[in-house]
Amino acid sequence: MSSKDSVVATVKTAGKVLALFLVVFSIVSYSISLALGPVLFFSTSDGLSVASRIIRGIPIDLFIAVPVFVPLQISMGTLFFAIWLVFVLCVVFAWFDRGGFLKSLKGTVSENMPLAKANFLLVMPIVATALLSATVMLQQFQESEGVQTGSLSFPSSTPFYEILLNLAFAPLREELAFRITSIGIPIGIFLVFLYRHDKRVSGLKNSLKLILLAMVSPEHAKVKMDYRNVSGNGFLRGIGPLEWVLILVTSAIFGLAHYLLGGGWQLGKISTAFLAGLMLGIVFVAYGAYASIILHWFFNYYFTVIDLAGSTYGGVFQVVSNLVELTNATAGYIILLVFLLFSAVKLGDYFSLKASGLNRQQVP
Repeated sequence: MSSKDSVVATVKTAGKVLALFLVVFSIVSYSISLALGPVLFFSTSDGLSVASRIIRGIPIDLFIAVPVFVPLQISMGTLFFAIWLVFVLCVVFAWFDRGGFLKSLKGTVSENMPLAKANFLLVMPIVATALLSATVMLQQFQESEGVQTGSLSFPSSTPFYEILLNLAFAPLREELAFRITSIGIPIGIFLVFLYRHDKRVSGLKNSLKLILLAMVSPEHAKVKMDYRNVSGNGFLRGIGPLEWVLILVTSAIFGLAHYLLGGGWQLGKISTAFLAGLMLGIVFVAYGAYASIILHWFFNYYFTVIDLAGSTYGGVFQVVSNLVELTNATAGYIILLVFLLFSAVKLGDYFSLKASGLNRQQVP
């Protein structure tokens, strides 16, 4: 084995160990955050005060900008609990998808299973921390150049638990608007048209079932129709041209919407939200709605609840809060660095092979 191969093997081993630590730490901290949400909301005086308030309807959006008002009289506490249940169901579905988390973890450690085939809970800590660090770096660069990002703001009189409710609801509302209806339905319609002569989509009922499946998981819809997919072809080849167009367009609008709708965001939010939308779109196409919802949950709910528990209870919860922040930030930068190094190695190998190929062609 050459020295280069030895270095690459060592880096891969170290990377696998660090990734395993990150995955285990993340699953534990995700579970803690998920459990702490309702505990805080329903066991503190401020949380109970907000939980008892009645709202007259729930606003949702379809196809990015089609508002729908659901006239449902419900307490804020009930709404929060319903949102929390959706998060729990998404995590449960993620745990069992693609052969299950434990089987995927074993396969990745012992058999070098590619990430495209891995369970999402194995992939999420890597994607989430890298996206977090990339967003922070982009924001810092923009602000160094005078382009401010701003921050989400609410009226000063807004109770914090009402803010938490809004933050928790955003992953459901925004994923429904930007991914589930705006990417999922077009993919479903495309598959119905492409396989219009196939018995599997014959009749209105079967066509609608396929479109509904694409809304829940484009990947499962494509696998069902034997169309190229991520688990079989990898992330780059498994996502088709139409899907890339949908991902890029919805991501661009996602970025613009954050800025144009105000709420404290400034011009720099367009690019950071675009980056987040890009990853959410890829995750939605590759895994499904459950994956984009819990990745969105990571940014809106996970850190907010962990920080709130630290400031409310102190002690060990404050230690956990600090450890979560430090671990996610450090892991994100390491993952980005490793990704750049391996990309550089792959690019170097590509140009070396290309150059050697040209040289062989020039030999008489």
